[in-house]
Amino acid sequence: MTQLFALASAALFGVSDFTGGLATRRLHPWVVAAWSQLIGVPILVIGLLVVAAPEVHRSDLVWGAVGGVFGVVGLAIMYATLAAGVMSVIAPIIGAGAAGIPVLWAVTTGESIDAMQWIGIATGGVAVALLSFQPGSGRMSRKLVVQALIAAFGFAIFFIALGQTNESSGLWPLVAARSLTIPIAFVMLTIRRPTTRVPRGSWGLVTTTGMFDMAANVAIVLAVQRGPLGVNAVLGSLYPVFTIAAAIVVLKERPTKLQLAAMALALTAILLLAL
Repeated sequence: MTQLFALASAALFGVSDFTGGLATRRLHPWVVAAWSQLIGVPILVIGLLVVAAPEVHRSDLVWGAVGGVFGVVGLAIMYATLAAGVMSVIAPIIGAGAAGIPVLWAVTTGESIDAMQWIGIATGGVAVALLSFQPGSGRMSRKLVVQALIAAFGFAIFFIALGQTNESSGLWPLVAARSLTIPIAFVMLTIRRPTTRVPRGSWGLVTTTGMFDMAANVAIVLAVQRGPLGVNAVLGSLYPVFTIAAAIVVLKERPTKLQLAAMALALTAILLLAL
């Protein structure tokens, strides 16, 4: 059951990342991050009414806050990277990193890992190196690859932090997260950009991003609280599959053969880690 929640989060994150990347081609990354974070709050409220939380500890809220801070920074960096680069290349880099780090964390904290998962980690590393040294696109660069890796690290810490919360706390760790991330996002927005205004034609993308992102957050919390962190974090990191599909269908992106090979390695790594 927890794997279904994790896969649902992957689909929701994939759509959210795609629309967020499109919105960032028109708007500053912190505009998209700030408003999408705020727009997602009603989804969280509904979740709080549905998911029971019989006992919430201070540690649950602290872990939620830590995950939220790393997550929102990773989100803003990811939106900027997706907007500037090729989505079908950037997304697998982020996904591979966001999958591998929680697996390593799980191993060091006592979760077992088999040979197949170690092969997956190595495969992901090869894919990232290949994309780093052979961008293959006028809109790709090593700088963008580094940004993607930073975003992946932020998401990995997000997964790990939420995995430390108790099932009894329900979705309250997300409340702690948003209580910090929304103010942080708007402060960063006012620092980096003098106006917080969103043009009328961009509200659809920003709204879709915010709603799908929060729904994905709810799904992944339910997964990592109730099931093994290593497996569910990896399954949640399958979202590049959905981002890539959307980029190919909607944007008509056509990666080179080298990029396709690297993408296949990155996605294979995620699947091996899940198995």
